[in-house]
Amino acid sequence: MPSRGEFDEEGYLQIHRDIAEGVAVGAIESGWEHFVRAGFAEGRAWLRRADPFFGVDRQISPHDAMFRGNADHYFDAGESALHCIETALFSARRHPSSIKRILDLPCGHGRVLRFLRKQFPKAELVACDLDRDGVDYCARTFGATPVYSHPDVEAIPLPGEFDLIWCGSLLTHLDEKRCAAFLRRFQQNLGHRGILVFTTHGRHCQSELAAGKNRHGLDGRQIESLLHDYDRRGFAYVDYRDASGYGFSLMHPRFVTANLMADPGWKMLGYQEAGWDKRQDAIFLQQHAGRVGLGI
Repeated sequence: MPSRGEFDEEGYLQIHRDIAEGVAVGAIESGWEHFVRAGFAEGRAWLRRADPFFGVDRQISPHDAMFRGNADHYFDAGESALHCIETALFSARRHPSSIKRILDLPCGHGRVLRFLRKQFPKAELVACDLDRDGVDYCARTFGATPVYSHPDVEAIPLPGEFDLIWCGSLLTHLDEKRCAAFLRRFQQNLGHRGILVFTTHGRHCQSELAAGKNRHGLDGRQIESLLHDYDRRGFAYVDYRDASGYGFSLMHPRFVTANLMADPGWKMLGYQEAGWDKRQDAIFLQQHAGRVGLGI
């Protein structure tokens, strides 16, 4: 049995059209899921892919809250973020060599930052998070510039301008007011033609909640409130039961484009539903060519 990293998903589906058809209609989760459950025992042919994580530091901090024992998914999520960023760069006609300064907020313990270090070896990486242990780990392990975040968006001591900002799974946990505040702050810290890639919980997550497939730790009352507000205005938020000012948000693409991106300083590069890790929507924005960074 090969490991998940060795298994060529696309190649397996090309060889076995019956499995590809099952995946296309949702009857089979993936080629890998079928291979593990039945394909290997059936002796079905499979292809070995090159190591997708070659050159990526695979050390995982014992304090990393994003690692829940599944290393394959952990690294897949990091690689998926890099794919989103590469798509944004292509849309903006920016070569990776033009990216000199990158902000990862929230950086955690480097699930994405390790891929940024590989892809942009000469860029300055800035790691920012409320989790100081995570920031210190990223500085020590990936050579990032450490910045401790702050609950007040305007009080975050972000140093200078950035060519690229990655913000994965932050707005997914904030209310509307704080989401808007972060986008304003990111715009202020983007340099000329700078690119922002951020993620939201969109229609994919809404459908999962409605079907009871993934409750995200929420109780029935919270889910009912989320779905009601989402249907009413395209945005919904509830606090987690054990937290205040931190919870779970849902955003329809229509709400994102009409509200969070209303500032004319933004140029939209792309919108991929379930683009990050096949779950969260990924939105690609660029600082408008006619605007400057700090001091807008």
